[in-house]
Amino acid sequence: MRKKIIFLVMALMCLANVSKAESISVAGFSIKDGETVQVALKLNNTHTDLTAFSMTMQLPAGLQLVEVTPTARYQGQVVVGEPDTRERNICGLDLALGSISGTSGDLLILTFTADKTLKTSNVTITDIDFITTDRKHVTVDDVTFTVTSGNSFDYMLGDANGSGNIDVTDVMTIVSYVLNNLGDAPFVFNNADVNQDGTVNVTDAMIIVDMILGRG
Repeated sequence: MRKKIIFLVMALMCLANVSKAESISVAGFSIKDGETVQVALKLNNTHTDLTAFSMTMQLPAGLQLVEVTPTARYQGQVVVGEPDTRERNICGLDLALGSISGTSGDLLILTFTADKTLKTSNVTITDIDFITTDRKHVTVDDVTFTVTSGNSFDYMLGDANGSGNIDVTDVMTIVSYVLNNLGDAPFVFNNADVNQDGTVNVTDAMIIVDMILGRG
């Protein structure tokens, strides 16, 4: 009985730790050449004494972050760094010496624009770091969301990584996407959505397997 109670307590502690983790999220969206799209960066937090926040955003070629507008949850200054395009399209974002109210909801409104070179790709937010009033750091896991290009160009259904070939690496790319473990790997949503149902999942991976084996 004692072991069962200890196990139950440990399980509840694990659940509590998961539920208390700070997290941010951004919904994927579709955009095409010349369009402007606004999306919300949402924050769920357990710390109620957050005063500053910084992050690094890696954007695909053809997508630009043109404006960041704070919501009512954030009172302070927003500083957006110029994209570093020498190696990758990366820009920094800092909320300096402000205050964040509440524990959930929209924190910022991100405004993006795109040009004709954009292809369906992932946006990755890394180095997410909050600071509390007593100068302690609260780190948050990296976040990835998909930006779907509305530009017209030829798709190759099954070529999930955009390599120009359909092979087992495309299957692994879809598996990594489904497990949210894609990282910086190339990913073409419209190619990966083989059955064109608007989602990418294991079904698409299995269709590619059939294609490789000549059963598609």
